[in-house]
Amino acid sequence: MFKNFLCFVLFQPEGLFTRLRAYDLFRWAFVLQLIRWESTALTTMVTLYREKSDMLLPVPFGIDPQMYRFVEIFLYGPYGLLMITIMAYVIWVHGAAYATLSPLTMRKAWTLLGFCFFGPWLPSLCVDSFLIMLGFGGPEVIIPWHVTIVAAESFFTAAGLRTIYGIPTLRALALGALTGALFLILAGSVIR
Repeated sequence: MFKNFLCFVLFQPEGLFTRLRAYDLFRWAFVLQLIRWESTALTTMVTLYREKSDMLLPVPFGIDPQMYRFVEIFLYGPYGLLMITIMAYVIWVHGAAYATLSPLTMRKAWTLLGFCFFGPWLPSLCVDSFLIMLGFGGPEVIIPWHVTIVAAESFFTAAGLRTIYGIPTLRALALGALTGALFLILAGSVIR
């Protein structure tokens, strides 16, 4: 069943958006985000810590880089959920007034992001691990790769806002781009 669900999320977003309009799938979205952030912490972040890979950005306040990476393993999950919550709040505040097909609530915005920021990430986990194992886990490879993933997640978000809530296309694209920018800023300010 989970395999069918993942295929649905990855390859049939319009069908997913139709179901998101009709059903409350917040629990699924929350579980998917837990999987996303904890899987990344337990795979990519642990590998980066063990391999002593280069930091994507400098560590603030002169903190020892290895200690920072170690702490990241444990705080990655909660911080990821906080980022999704902040992004959902921004979508809700700036998109609710434009929703014509269905009301946009904070819970529904979180649910949408939970799905849209899961599907494109899934292949990213495998590619990240592969790149790190091959020694290509440095900023020059990882940053462009992750920006591409965030762009796909942002596009799915915009498509969902348009399809589920009837938000005009340009407004939906702007909100999708805003969530992507927020994600990069929030992730870049803490995650190394």
